[in-house]
Amino acid sequence: MKSIKNKIQKPFLILLILIPLATLILFNFSFQIYINATAKNELKATIRAVEKEIKSELETDGGQQSEKKALNMARNILMALKSSHFSQGMDFYLLDQDALPVFPAQIKLAPSQIAYLDVIKVKFHQMEQGTVYTIPVNGKKYFTIAYSMSNDDLSNLTAVFALPTDHMNKYLGAVNLILFAIMLLGILIAIYFSEKIAAHITVPITRLGVLSLQIGQGNFDVSHFLTPQDTLEFKQLYDNICIMVGRLEAYDKNQKTFLQNASHELRTPLMSIQGYAEGIESGIFPDTKEAARIIKRESIRLNELVSELLTLSRYESGMYTPQWEEVNLCHLLKDYTQRLMGLAAKSDKDLELLLPEYDVMIQTDDILLSQTVINIVSNCMRYARQKVTIVLEKKGNTVSLRISDDGDGIPQNDIPFIFDRFYKGKKGNFGLGLAIAKSAAELLNGRITAYNQEQGAVFEISF
Repeated sequence: MKSIKNKIQKPFLILLILIPLATLILFNFSFQIYINATAKNELKATIRAVEKEIKSELETDGGQQSEKKALNMARNILMALKSSHFSQGMDFYLLDQDALPVFPAQIKLAPSQIAYLDVIKVKFHQMEQGTVYTIPVNGKKYFTIAYSMSNDDLSNLTAVFALPTDHMNKYLGAVNLILFAIMLLGILIAIYFSEKIAAHITVPITRLGVLSLQIGQGNFDVSHFLTPQDTLEFKQLYDNICIMVGRLEAYDKNQKTFLQNASHELRTPLMSIQGYAEGIESGIFPDTKEAARIIKRESIRLNELVSELLTLSRYESGMYTPQWEEVNLCHLLKDYTQRLMGLAAKSDKDLELLLPEYDVMIQTDDILLSQTVINIVSNCMRYARQKVTIVLEKKGNTVSLRISDDGDGIPQNDIPFIFDRFYKGKKGNFGLGLAIAKSAAELLNGRITAYNQEQGAVFEISF
């Protein structure tokens, strides 16, 4: 498995090597084509200049002998070449019909020139006038062009111009050396900056890895963690982690509080059952029926508590999948009200349902909605003086269901926490009913809020 550092550096360096290398190869290829074309054009331009010189010489020859005329012409051509920009290391030869040098003299030829003329001698009679040939001699290349004399006295002579390419190759080699040095320097600079960039990315990620491990071990203190403030993405990631840690810490505390409260709530009926069972066993209670009745009551209470815990666990863990169906909310609320009439009669309270004159159709889950409404109404029944009211309204695309009582209302300090599990306010324990109602409403994509009115508390559910 590769590290982020290697994943950043490797492609970066490969591109940095391949691109300059491809550039170097392309430059050499293009430059070679360019210098070949330039050299050939230079030779052709030289021929045109020499042709003018020859015509000028022939017009002013003054009846000289052909050999003397040829030598004078060759010297004048050579002088003209040296004084022009066409020379640049170019060699000039005047050859007879057997490819033997008339100019320069044989004894004045350098070894390289002799070797060149030996190669030319083989190809001399196949060379066409005005055509540039590439003649290899001892590992060197010469661009060669021939020009036949048109004068009757000089018709057996041919002027040969040879332009060696070694100076061009030296120039190309020097350019390649400079390019290679630039490429090497660029690679070294790129390695340095890629190290810096990789470190700028990997160091915070490594720190975040350590931080996540600490969070997993239950350490929610992130104040010691330092993140680069000059990088927007890392700062956003750190801020999101801080938000996540805050939620995890709150969830952890809630879970611990929930376990403590659940243990306490379960222990109370269990201890009552245990005490009465032991009393019956030891014969302390002469009226065993009363003891059995209490044991039955506590067992029912325990069963309801366990059922509520399981329901809340299913909702909060995401194990429950809503079964969506389109229903008339007015009909559902009438059904829920009928089911709650027994509780109202037992509590000696009135339950009032106020519905609009039109049907209110919504997509909902009957089980979740009934859990929401019935738990809230049951809670309101506990604190109401005389009456609990259910009001249904629809404004635009929003359906609002308000459940209110005429009691003393909710203490202001308790309002933010009444939907917490087993929250104990000033008036006692809110239990699990409101927590279940909130979870069920959220699964229905709804929102539940609580506030006080002039007389009593109001719970509003919006879909």
